Amino acid sequence: MMSSQGRYAAPDSFGRSGGNPASRGGPLVVIAVLLGLLLLWKGGVGGSDPAEPAAVGSDTGDATADAGTEDGTAVDGTPVDGAATDGTTDGTTDGTTDTVVAEATSTTAAVAVTRPVAEVRVGVANGVGEVGLAGKRSQALGAVGYTTVAVDAASEDIATSTVYYVEGYEADAVAVAVALGATGDVVSPAPADLTTLVKGTDAAAEIAGFHVIAVLGDDRVLG
Repeated sequence: MMSSQGRYAAPDSFGRSGGNPASRGGPLVVIAVLLGLLLLWKGGVGGSDPAEPAAVGSDTGDATADAGTEDGTAVDGTPVDGAATDGTTDGTTDGTTDTVVAEATSTTAAVAVTRPVAEVRVGVANGVGEVGLAGKRSQALGAVGYTTVAVDAASEDIATSTVYYVEGYEADAVAVAVALGATGDVVSPAPADLTTLVKGTDAAAEIAGFHVIAVLGDDRVLG
């Protein structure tokens, strides 16, 4: 015959052994659920969606372009190519530039025109005092095709060489200077009376009607 203690001991023991696993399993389920939620959150669920780049030609880009060009300035205030800050258009600017360039080109072309050398009469005046110098330089120009004459300068002690020209013969004077080894820097308008550049009545008569007078000086720029 079982005692009272023995009859109730087994059910009590069974209850304790069956309840312990259940009590331990509950917290594990909660932890597993929390971990799952955490992983889903880390994976992007619930986070902010990354901004998608604007497509080329999208409304946003068009709006920016329109805002930058509508009033002739960029978004940062810099003038847009083809438009000034005051709204001046390419047509106005280009037209003005083209006109200026055309005028400059026309002027340059007019100055650069020279006559055939045979039509230009050149007097070579010796202002150095070296015997025969004017004759040598005159012959050099004659070999090129100029009509020349060698004379004495008003003085035998001319410091600076100069190529004088009558009105309308500046380009021809530059060509003469170059032919004598100088540059256009030595040319200058001739005085109203060419005879003041030479010595003696014979020399004055010889250069009458000449277009260019090259006065040889001590600087030997003209040879």
